[in-house]
Amino acid sequence: MLVFFKKIRHRLLTDNKFSKYLFYAVGEIVLVVVGILIALSINNWNEDRKEEVLELEYLERILTDLKADTRYFNRQIVECKQVMELSYQYIHKAYEEQKSKEDYVALVELFTDRTENLVIQNSTYLELNNAGKLSIFKNQQVKDSLIALHRDYEYAASRIKEFNDYHSNLLSSSLRVYPRKYSKKRSFIFDKPYMFNTKEWEYINDPTSEEFREQEWIVAMFLVKHAEAIEFHKALLAKIIFLSKLIEEELDNRK
Repeated sequence: MLVFFKKIRHRLLTDNKFSKYLFYAVGEIVLVVVGILIALSINNWNEDRKEEVLELEYLERILTDLKADTRYFNRQIVECKQVMELSYQYIHKAYEEQKSKEDYVALVELFTDRTENLVIQNSTYLELNNAGKLSIFKNQQVKDSLIALHRDYEYAASRIKEFNDYHSNLLSSSLRVYPRKYSKKRSFIFDKPYMFNTKEWEYINDPTSEEFREQEWIVAMFLVKHAEAIEFHKALLAKIIFLSKLIEEELDNRK
């Protein structure tokens, strides 16, 4: 093809047809420019297509993360309610007379020091954010909702950790949570009658004692902590459901 064009230029020049040569040269330049523009357009189309495929992959991954978080928060709400119920029972049962070691053990079993910081699926978001690729999402509402959700994640995580740390400090500084050996989990260690003494748990029958009040406060704060956690979980769950629907709609529209 290049040889063909070269022959035409040579013939026009030898025939002294300069005006035709000039016209031809301009046409050749135009063809080259058009070819370049077409090549660029094809390249841009390919790049846009690659980016669209990547965007859809990220949307699918985020949706998978959100489904995992939905299960997680639903489970957390159930578990927090269980802890709250046990803590409530403990506080009220503690005011009843504990007549035997068995009564006290039954009371101790109601207390749980379950402490869990917020754990979410954020690997996909962190990958996007760290790589500066959040702009890949064409749907502005999806992008804004995703950023807002993870901002709320961070706030909830810091508040829950703060409350967990506060409660852990209460536990570590308390005069007496309860004699640990009365827990059923340790019964295989403390399995002889002479290992137990009524004086170890007689405080529980004196609501005016410092140990009783301190233990009551620890359990009460534990109940409050889980109540606050439930509110965070419910609020985050609502935003997760909203974002999930946005992404599902976006994926349906792009099929």
